[in-house]
Amino acid sequence: MDFGFTQEQQKLIDRVNHLVRERIAPRAAHYDQTGEAPADDLKDLHQEGWLLANLDKRRGGLGYGLYGDDPLSFFLIDEHLAYGNPSTAHCFQVHNNALMMIDAMAGAAQIQRWIEPTVKRGALIPGAGAEPYGSPPTTAKRVAGGYRVSGTKHYATNASLAEWLWIGRVASDSHAKPIMFMMHRDTPGLKIDTEVWRPTGMRACISPWLYLDDCFVPEENLLGQPGQFLGENWMGKINFAFTANYLGSARAMYDWALNYVRERGDGKDSFRQLRFGELKSMIDASRLILYNAVRMFNRDPEAAMVAAHEAKWLAKETLEKVMWSAAEICGSTALFVKHPLERFYRDMHLHMMHGRHDIAAQIVGASEFGEPYDVNRTH
Repeated sequence: MDFGFTQEQQKLIDRVNHLVRERIAPRAAHYDQTGEAPADDLKDLHQEGWLLANLDKRRGGLGYGLYGDDPLSFFLIDEHLAYGNPSTAHCFQVHNNALMMIDAMAGAAQIQRWIEPTVKRGALIPGAGAEPYGSPPTTAKRVAGGYRVSGTKHYATNASLAEWLWIGRVASDSHAKPIMFMMHRDTPGLKIDTEVWRPTGMRACISPWLYLDDCFVPEENLLGQPGQFLGENWMGKINFAFTANYLGSARAMYDWALNYVRERGDGKDSFRQLRFGELKSMIDASRLILYNAVRMFNRDPEAAMVAAHEAKWLAKETLEKVMWSAAEICGSTALFVKHPLERFYRDMHLHMMHGRHDIAAQIVGASEFGEPYDVNRTH
């Protein structure tokens, strides 16, 4: 399939594939078994310059991501990293999406201060906006020089690897709409709880709970304007990268199963040919829709975000089909721990629970009927 990559994009894919083949994929089982963050992987990404992928070139970044000169390259890195370790890819995309928000919303002095730990030490930036179901909303009380913030945030991927943490969707007594800010990890009253992260899959993308107990946030650490996160549809923009992870993982499972069947000499079986034909068609179609959505964003962001939901829905359908078919074709032995299929199976079973599946299709359908929809919606 010709996906229309430029020469530079193909060179980038080749670089990522080499790193994945030589270093990231061989480490993946270790990080899964130990539940450790993929520290060596992230050092490699830092050395490659990819932790600045979504930073504007004028600030020393690569100029990728939705607002960059080469939007697709960010998603290509994400997809091909996921081929080796979805957890590493998730750490990469969460960090770079947070970086993209900072680059779009912050002042020059703020950006310089908040990205310095990444530039110099490879520190990551988490995005923490969601709250545990049923917990009181995170609130900010205006005080002299800033705010006193209390509450709980969860799924704060990268928080244990960060110096500055992005905290979003905070209710304020001085603003009608939610505010965002950056908080230093050494802020008194902030607790980063990594022990809670004991999931079935995606074990290496440590995603702690954050407990904020009367934390002081100075005025200069406020990010953007009240209501800007949802007002500018940032949830819809972040959505793109999850799909890239799904597709890289689906391709990894597909390729592993294909080689497994070849090695067993079963490639002449028409049943297996049929199944692999179905899977290849679904994977290629999903990739084409995602790449097209990314390429659309510059000229029509709203339509691109709808197309991204179309891609996400199809990618999740594809994942489920790949997971079931690979096990059915290869047999239950393929899901033994000694094979990578088992790890990918667990990783994707957990990771594709991000946002209810039906919502993505409902957004696309509402758009077709000219009815209202919300690209920020996940529940």
